[in-house]
Amino acid sequence: MLTREEVVRTCDELHACIEQGPGENPGVLARTLGLLRHLREHAAWDYPLGRLRELEVQLARWFSPAVRADDADARRKLLEEVARLEDAWERPRA
Repeated sequence: MLTREEVVRTCDELHACIEQGPGENPGVLARTLGLLRHLREHAAWDYPLGRLRELEVQLARWFSPAVRADDADARRKLLEEVARLEDAWERPRA
């Protein structure tokens, strides 16, 4: 299980990768997918796994030729999804 600090650090790396888009960038896409894979390996419950799946879909689109350079809405959605992941990482206690 990753510590909260490790999750935040990994999400900061995701933010840095997102800032290198949009548009086709296979190297950065590979880096982001590696970060997601690392998080997926350590996710302890379903909600963060769902957030990671959603992020993977959005990142594949973000780093494709289909996204315009001025697509602020796509960027905002990606950053919100990363924030949701950070907030949802730890399972709530009953």
